[in-house]
Amino acid sequence: MTAARTFADNGRYQPHTPAMNRLIDSLRNINNWDYGAALRVRAKLSHTEFQHDISSLIFKNHEQSSLMYGLDFRDYNIVPDGNYFINPTDAGKNLNYWKVGGFVQSTISIFNDKVKINGVVRVDKNQYFNAKVNPRIAIVYSPTPIHNIRVSAQNGYRFPSIFEAFSNINSGGRKRVGGLPVMSNGIFENSYTQASITSFQKAVQNDVNKNGLTQNDAIVKEQGLLKKNPYSYIRPEHVTSFEAGYRSNLLGGKLKLDLDFYYNTYKNLMAQIDANIPKTSKTDSIPFYLQNNSKQDLYRLWTNSKTVSYNYGTSLGVTYELSKYRVGGNFTYAKLSRKDQSDGLEDGFNTPQWTYNIFVGSPQLYKTIGFNVNFRQQAGFLWQSALATGNVKSYSTIDAQITSGLFKNKVQVKVGATNFTNKYYYSFIGGPAIGGYYYTSLTYSL
Repeated sequence: MTAARTFADNGRYQPHTPAMNRLIDSLRNINNWDYGAALRVRAKLSHTEFQHDISSLIFKNHEQSSLMYGLDFRDYNIVPDGNYFINPTDAGKNLNYWKVGGFVQSTISIFNDKVKINGVVRVDKNQYFNAKVNPRIAIVYSPTPIHNIRVSAQNGYRFPSIFEAFSNINSGGRKRVGGLPVMSNGIFENSYTQASITSFQKAVQNDVNKNGLTQNDAIVKEQGLLKKNPYSYIRPEHVTSFEAGYRSNLLGGKLKLDLDFYYNTYKNLMAQIDANIPKTSKTDSIPFYLQNNSKQDLYRLWTNSKTVSYNYGTSLGVTYELSKYRVGGNFTYAKLSRKDQSDGLEDGFNTPQWTYNIFVGSPQLYKTIGFNVNFRQQAGFLWQSALATGNVKSYSTIDAQITSGLFKNKVQVKVGATNFTNKYYYSFIGGPAIGGYYYTSLTYSL
C-alpha cells in the first residue's frame, strides 16, 4: 500500500508547496475555463432619466388630479475578454446593450373625490427587441374616509440581462451561450436535447448488454428517441397581474385593517437548456455521432420556458391601538401553480407558502421608555437554483428593541436584537446560517 501510494503521488502537486502555489497563480491568469480560472469582466453602466409634472398646466382648477411624463435611457458597455463575453458583430470593439423607455401617468378624482383613477402607459424599447407596451390602471373607491377599496390590473416585460443575452463561456467542455440570435444563430436549429441523447445512449447500451444487438443495430433501432431542440431564441418575459384590496380604520381609528389579493400570470420565463450538435451534417450519420460524446459540440442555451406559471396569494394586516400599547400582526399566503406544457425549465418559486408576524410595542411604556417585540414564523419550502436544490426548513425568530430618552430627550438610547435567541436558520439552500444580531445606538440632539 505504501509503495502504491508513493507511485500514485509521483509528479502530483502537493498542497501548500511552492510548486502548487505557482500552478495556482498560473491558473488564475488563464482566461479559458477549460484549463484555467481567470474571470476578467470590465463593464460600465450609464443611466439617465427625466420626469416632468404638468398637472398645474392641465388641471388648473382641480388640484386632486395630476399628469406627468418621463423618459429614461440605459446603456451597458462591456469590454469583451474573449471568454466570458465577446462582441459577435464587431470583433475587438466594446459591446453595447441599450434600452430606452418612457411613460405617461395620470390620476383623476371624480364623484367628490370618492373615486380615484390612476392610469399609466409605459413603452420600452430594447436594442434587440421590438417596443413593448406596459399599461396599468388602478381604481380606488372610498365611500367614506375610513373605507378604501382598490383594484388594479397591469402587465410588464423583462428584457434579457447581459449574461442571458450575450454569455459566451466555455465552462468545462460545455459552452454556455446567450439567447440572442447574434450569439446562438444555427445552434437552436441544429441541436438535439441532452435529455433525449441521454435516453438514446442508455437504450443503445441496454440493447447491446442485455438484448445481444450490435451497437450499430442498436443505434438504428433506438434513433427515434433523439429529439431536435424544440426551443428557440430568447424573448422577453411577460407578466399580467391583477390585484384587489381593502383598507379601513375602525373603532375611531384604533383598529386598522389591510386586506390584499393578487393573481399573476407569467409567460416566457427565461431558463437554460442543454443541447448538443453532432459534428456532421450527414443525416444518416447523426445518430452514430450522438452515441459518441466526443463527436458532439455541447451547449447550454439561454431560452424561454414553455410553461405558463400562475402565482396567487393574499395578505392580511391588523393593528390595534390600546392606551399605551400597539399590538397587531400580518399573515401572507403565496401559491404557485404551473400549467400548460410544464417542461421543467421554469425557475424555482423559492417562496414559503405562508409567513406571519405578531408584534406588541409601546412608544412610552414608562415615561420615556419604549419597547417593541416581534415574533416571526415562516413555513418550510423547496428551494431550486442552479447552485443548489433542497428543502429550507421552517423557522421562527424573535426581534426585540428597547428605547429610552435621557436628559429631557436630548439623548436617545436604543438597544435591540434581531433573532434574539440566536437560533441559527437558513433562508435559502447554499446560503449562510443566520444567527442573532445585537445592536445599540446613542443619538444626541442639540
